[in-house]
Amino acid sequence: MPKSMQVQRKRKRGVCVESSFYRKYKQRFFVGMGLLLAIICVALAASSRLSDTLLLAVFGFLLTAMAMSGLAYIDKKEAEARERELREEIAGAVEKVPAGPRSSGQQLALALLQVDDYDEVFQGIPDEKRPLLVAAVDKFLRDWASAGNVYLRKDGRDRYLALLPAETLANLEESGFSVFEQLKQVRVGDHLPVTMSIGIGKDVGEKDPAWLGQLAHQAVELALARGGDQIVVKSPDHTWFYGGRSEAVGKRNQVRARIAATELNRLFKLCNSVVIMGHTRIDFDAFGAAVGLAEAARRYGKEVRIVIDHPGGAVERLFDVIRQKSPGLLGEGREIEEKVSSQTLLLLVDVHRSKMVPQPTLVNRAGYVGVIDHHRRGEEFLERTNLSYIDPAASSTCEMVAELLRYFPEEIPLTPLAATALLAGLVVDTKKFTFATTARTFRAAALLRDAGARPGLIRDLFTDSLEVMRYRAELLQRAAVVHGKYAITGSEAEFPGAQVAASRAADTLLEVEDVAASFVFYPIDGGVGISARSNGSVNVHRIMEKMGGGGHFTVAGAKLQGTGLAAARARLLEILEGEQEEEQ
Repeated sequence: MPKSMQVQRKRKRGVCVESSFYRKYKQRFFVGMGLLLAIICVALAASSRLSDTLLLAVFGFLLTAMAMSGLAYIDKKEAEARERELREEIAGAVEKVPAGPRSSGQQLALALLQVDDYDEVFQGIPDEKRPLLVAAVDKFLRDWASAGNVYLRKDGRDRYLALLPAETLANLEESGFSVFEQLKQVRVGDHLPVTMSIGIGKDVGEKDPAWLGQLAHQAVELALARGGDQIVVKSPDHTWFYGGRSEAVGKRNQVRARIAATELNRLFKLCNSVVIMGHTRIDFDAFGAAVGLAEAARRYGKEVRIVIDHPGGAVERLFDVIRQKSPGLLGEGREIEEKVSSQTLLLLVDVHRSKMVPQPTLVNRAGYVGVIDHHRRGEEFLERTNLSYIDPAASSTCEMVAELLRYFPEEIPLTPLAATALLAGLVVDTKKFTFATTARTFRAAALLRDAGARPGLIRDLFTDSLEVMRYRAELLQRAAVVHGKYAITGSEAEFPGAQVAASRAADTLLEVEDVAASFVFYPIDGGVGISARSNGSVNVHRIMEKMGGGGHFTVAGAKLQGTGLAAARARLLEILEGEQEEEQ
């Protein structure tokens, strides 16, 4: 007997309860409890005897406790029912394919689709027109499903589930999922373009639909963590990325920041010591965020250390200022590693990949691990984290930390020096408030200024030596523009401040007419580094990711070991050629 018929019979016998039953039961449960509590309140108001009042109060407390326990149980059973229904639906769809050995072209793939920034898209649209936009998006997806022999089901106001043949998926991959670019043209009045994050699981045998669902879920979570407007396809052995041409929209609500602050508060109370670490060749954003979090850890009475390396340039000037005010706060990884234990909280800031930190061994030694980062999440991620707060819509990690400190249950007053370090990171990553800047950015800056941040000190930190300026001038002199919008330059000449000069040159090249993105090569130990910048119309994170690096939509980079300038430049030109072909 087919499995789907068995399931139907079981349901008729009452063995399997549908999730809709629990939803209806929950509504009735709320109404019933509300009435009982209302009766108790009326009785309390009418009671004149103390003993009766106490008895009613105890009864009300017990009733509330029972209600909370019952609600948790119903939520759990509803979640189990939804998961069971999803598995049965996948299994039922698989059974519709004729029995017998299947070729790869007959396999099914599972796609989870989610509309990005749903509330933001509807912001400003009159109430009477909102259903028209919903209907337009639904129609677009139904037409796509019908044309590709795809089973499509709406699974919430902004979520969809699709089962599609492997052949259809192969065609979509070959075209780079260009069909979903057309979704941005769906318009009902004046609103943000509609984009979607899509996660697809594939290449799983028909015997394990649950695994297929897990792959699809992991894929859509990765697409969302990378800023949305992209498609992630996962098989058991590999991950592919498509899209990602739109910059993440800054959220107006601060729910995620509140949740992250609450969890960080819990971790501070659990641990005995705190270690904070940024990426190798630490910059102002990573170091400023570390100083801000160190201030918070001290308020909890914890011993705190910040791991640093030797990046050179202006950041080391800030190191000297911090050392004068807080001796013992800064240290190198090997020195700090000896004190890291199972009771240590390790916070990674402005980075989420262990291979990009100066002391990777700390990740496994620490008992608790947290990540706070504004870069788009890559495929490689830490296997174990107690806190993961990644927000590509934020201008900088310093902005995120400034927000977090506002939402701690306990007040975290910043010292003027800590506020200055945070503001310095924010100023650098926004190019003095000209890139990736939102209302959140200015609110964070205002809070830091109120806390005593010193703009004069920041100005002094950012001064360059004459040698750095000459090196930067040489880079600018060698610049060339390809495809009418990409500026490329570089040098193999060894120089202590090469990375600083390269990043400044990349910023300057964006001031050239018609240049949308800039790429500057500079020498590193055993290879070549790249500083990439964008004016917001090009996703340089996507480009640098293809070269083994990553970063943010407008600021990114990569380091190529064992590669010379000529080979690195040739690889970049090949990638840019592919970008041009995708746009046409």
